[in-house]
Amino acid sequence: DAILDQNGIQPDFSPEALAEAEASASRPIAEADLKDRLDLRALPVCTIDDAGAKDLDDAISVSRTEHGYRLGVHIADVSHYVREGGVLDREALSRGTSVYFADRVVPMLPKALSNGACSLNAGEDKLTFSALIELDEAGQILSYRFHKSVICSKVRGVYTEVNRLFDGTADAALRGKYAPVMDSLHAARELAGVLKTQFKKAGVVDLESTESEFTLDENGVCIDVHPRHSGEAEQMIEYLMITANRAAAMLAKKAKLPFVYRIHESPSPDRVQTLIQLVDAVGLNSKPLKKKGKVEPADFADILGQAAGTPVQKVISHQLLRTMAKARYDVNPVGHFGLALEDYCHFTSPIRRYPDTAIHRILSAALAAKEKQDLSDRYGKFAAEAAKRSSDAEVRAMTAERSAEDCYMAEYMTRHVGEAYDGVVSGVTQHGVFVELENTVEGFVPMESFPNSDYTFDGVLSQVDSRTGNRLTIGTPLHIRVASADVASGRIDFFYAGETESK
Repeated sequence: DAILDQNGIQPDFSPEALAEAEASASRPIAEADLKDRLDLRALPVCTIDDAGAKDLDDAISVSRTEHGYRLGVHIADVSHYVREGGVLDREALSRGTSVYFADRVVPMLPKALSNGACSLNAGEDKLTFSALIELDEAGQILSYRFHKSVICSKVRGVYTEVNRLFDGTADAALRGKYAPVMDSLHAARELAGVLKTQFKKAGVVDLESTESEFTLDENGVCIDVHPRHSGEAEQMIEYLMITANRAAAMLAKKAKLPFVYRIHESPSPDRVQTLIQLVDAVGLNSKPLKKKGKVEPADFADILGQAAGTPVQKVISHQLLRTMAKARYDVNPVGHFGLALEDYCHFTSPIRRYPDTAIHRILSAALAAKEKQDLSDRYGKFAAEAAKRSSDAEVRAMTAERSAEDCYMAEYMTRHVGEAYDGVVSGVTQHGVFVELENTVEGFVPMESFPNSDYTFDGVLSQVDSRTGNRLTIGTPLHIRVASADVASGRIDFFYAGETESK
C-alpha cells in the first residue's frame, strides 16, 4: 500500500463508480444491443491468456483463404459499458491503466466489468469490437474493416496448454479441449510465423524479455524469483494483436480521425553514443550505429545478431532497451521505431488500458456517423487529454510495479544472505557496479569490496584498476556473495567474492 500511495495509485473505486459499473454489468444483452452488430457467434473464436487471468479482453479466429489469411481479432466492447463522461469513465481516465503486482491487481475498471460483463469468458455471448483483416501469404495487409460484433468464445485457452499443443506434448484430454478451435489455432500459428519473418526483414529487434516472475507462499512471502518465459503461444498472440493495432491506426490516419496513437521515437544521439562505447568495449562492431542520419531498427538488429550466443548477449539486449526512447501516447502518428511501423496504436486491451477504450469510442463514433462529419470538435480535446494522461499513468504504474518487484526480490534474497552466486555487471557507477544474477535479481557491489585494487570510474561504462589494468564493464562476469537485503527499500547489496571462492 505504501508503494500505491507513493505513486498516487488509488486501489479503491468511489461508491458512485462502483454503482455505475454494477448497473452496467448487470444489464443483460438485449435485442437492441445486437442491432447493427455482426453476429460472429458461429466462428471458432478462443481466448488465450495466463492461467490466472480473469480480465480476458481479446479473442482470436484465423482461417486460410485463397489469398492467404483471414484474421479476426475480437476485443471486449468496453466503450459500450462505460458511459462517455460518466463517473466511471472519469475514474478510468484518471487511473489510465490496471496495475499488476505478484499478489494482486489494481484494476482500471471495477471487477463487475473487468472480470464479469466485459471479460470474454468461454460459452458466453459477449459484445465485442472486431478487427477483420485479410492478409496475403507474405503477411501483408490486403484489407481491413472494423465492426461492432457479438461472439461466443469456444475455448478459454491457456498459454502453457497451447504451447504443449504446439510442441506435441499435449495429451488426449488437452487435444479434446481445443478440438473446436484447432484449425483456427493452426492457421494462427502459421500466420504468426509469417508475420515474424516479415518483422525480421523490417529489422525489428527481438529483444530478450527482462521480466521477472515471482512465486509467493500462502502468506504472500516471495519464495522464488526467475525470468518470465515467453513461449510460442505468447508470441503468436502478440503478433496477431500488433496486426490489429496497426490496422486500427491505419484506418484512423486514413480517415484523419482525432486519435490516440502509440508512438516510439528514434533514440537520441546521446544514447546511441553511449551504446557505441559499450559495443566497442565488448569487442563488437559498432559501425552500423555510426552512419549518417538516424539509426534504424535494422542497425540495432545487426548489433544484437553479433552478440547472439556470446556472454554479452543479455547485456547488449538490456542496453539496446535502455538506448531506446520510452514509448508513449500521442495524437500525432509519428511512427513506432521498435516495431518499424509507420502507424500504430493500442486497440486490443480496453479492460486494462484507457487509450484503447478511448480509441474504441472514437472508432465507434466514426463507424456510426451517417456522413463523414468532422469528429475533431467532438473528440479532438478528448484524444489529447487521453494521450497525455494515459502516458503519465503508464509511467506511474511501471514505477509502482518495479518498486514492488524490488521489494519481492529483496524479500527473497533475505533468505540467501551469505550465499555465493555468479552474475554479470549490468551497470557501472562511480562508487560501485550493479550485478544481475541468472534469476534476474540485481544488487550493488561497492568498489571497496574488491581487495588489493585501485579502481577508477572512466565516467561512462567502466571501472579500471590502475594496478592490473583489469576492467569492469557492462557484461563482465563476477562472482559475488549476498551481503544484505532490505525489504522496505528493495535494496540488495553484494560483495565481490573473488575467483577462489567460486571453485
